[in-house]
Amino acid sequence: MPHSKIKGRTRAQESSKAIERLYISMRHLFSRGFYKPMGISGDALRESLLLLRPEIYGSIAEEKVELNGLIYVIERCRFINLTSDEGYSNSHFKPIIPRKRRRNCFRIDKDQMNIEITRGRSEIYDILTHLTFLFIESLKIANKVLIDDESDTIREWKKLEEIVLHNKKLTRDERDIMLAHMASVLGRTFEETQEIHEDFSEEKNPDRFFQIIYWLGHLAITEKIDNLKRAITFSPVLRERIGHHIYGEIWATDIKDVLNDQNLL
Repeated sequence: MPHSKIKGRTRAQESSKAIERLYISMRHLFSRGFYKPMGISGDALRESLLLLRPEIYGSIAEEKVELNGLIYVIERCRFINLTSDEGYSNSHFKPIIPRKRRRNCFRIDKDQMNIEITRGRSEIYDILTHLTFLFIESLKIANKVLIDDESDTIREWKKLEEIVLHNKKLTRDERDIMLAHMASVLGRTFEETQEIHEDFSEEKNPDRFFQIIYWLGHLAITEKIDNLKRAITFSPVLRERIGHHIYGEIWATDIKDVLNDQNLL
């Protein structure tokens, strides 16, 4: 009797399944109103994204930190609140428009950032995917710099902290030394780290890259050590407006099914 062979799923099938899980998980979290990305509720998103491995996130599934993916969205707050267009543009809050992602963000206080949703559910899924990527990368950094999961960190991280927190101006030699330290922390070559440093550099803030890496790692470290959980929430107005779209779509689909059954299409 011939033995039946169970063939493994193809990469395309795995990706398709991961996209489906990602979509269902995001829809569930949106209906719930909030979630903690590094908690149980964020597990499905992280696992699906690691399996999917979108091209813009490069080495997301590897231990080394993906540098190019960081260009798409940056976040240094513990609390991210997704809102509808709720009038923040008429307030004293200054809009922040991320590079590569043209959407209004508003810094509410030192811990919270509001992100304005104007293009519906697809934009929510886009943002949640990017934020999940950032949380994965931040955890990689924390795991690299923490010594035995305790509060102490490696020497290179302490040097970075000193530069960022004291807004230290670096000479060219000091910058190269710091880039060498960052290359070690991030699992990248000196050349790769130097190139991404230049990509993030601004005229008034040439060492912006160091700030980005520090705050990504710092938030993950405080979450691991002090249990200060990061959270993503959805404003009641956004949930109401998008919720109408969700249930309207279900209602429309049901009507089409009935019309089709009655040969009325």
